[in-house]
Amino acid sequence: MPTTGSMSRLGLAVALMAAAVFSSVSIDGARADALEQIKKAGEVKIANSGVYPPFEFKEGATLVGFDIDLSNLVAREMGVKANISVVDFKGLIPALKSGKVDLLISAMTHTPARAEQVAFSNSYYDTAVAIAVRDDRTNLKAKDQLAGLTLGAELGTTGEREARSVNGVKEVKTYDTLMLALRDLEIGRIDAIISNLPPLQYLIHKNFKRVRVTGTYDAGWVGINVNPSETALLAEVNRILAKLKASGELDALKVKWFGEAGK
Repeated sequence: MPTTGSMSRLGLAVALMAAAVFSSVSIDGARADALEQIKKAGEVKIANSGVYPPFEFKEGATLVGFDIDLSNLVAREMGVKANISVVDFKGLIPALKSGKVDLLISAMTHTPARAEQVAFSNSYYDTAVAIAVRDDRTNLKAKDQLAGLTLGAELGTTGEREARSVNGVKEVKTYDTLMLALRDLEIGRIDAIISNLPPLQYLIHKNFKRVRVTGTYDAGWVGINVNPSETALLAEVNRILAKLKASGELDALKVKWFGEAGK
């Protein structure tokens, strides 16, 4: 016959098991709630940096770009409106993790470090790391040729990480926008820039006649970001991306903003 003490221990064990089951159900419910709440509210809150052309940038007072168009397509497929806000790049992940926004659609390159903080959808654009120099230094084509030089990069981006990893780099100057870095490169304040290829190509083509992309490496990809616990929302985003790829709408955006599809 069980003693009073053993009965107490048995009751405690049952209570703990019940709490664990309840907790599991609650967590699963929370994961589904993000998507449910978006549909109930009639809008999906999406953030981007606002300064990463051609993905996101201002034309006058209007926010435009590949990511803006993609945000509106994602919202359309969810049956809601896109509530798009601009957040400094370094504040994007904190904004998502704090629940201020539902999604990041900001051309964020997948890295292991970022994937520990946020979930990535399937790729919506393939990219690479690129080196840009003035047209009088086009012999600089590879990362291992940049030792002893002053490099520029946009703060908090893949470009900054890559610039700091150059063996023997003299100095790394960081900038709030890639445009500011390119201006310093053109007038000789820095020797080279490391950046993701698409915005670098776009800005050079539009604004800088004396700057050239001379080398690329480390092919990568960008995805839409959600909180890791929001599995239902992530599944919905991946479903939408697959549909946009199959319909040709994603390729149409690539042609519109980059002049070619299939990347």
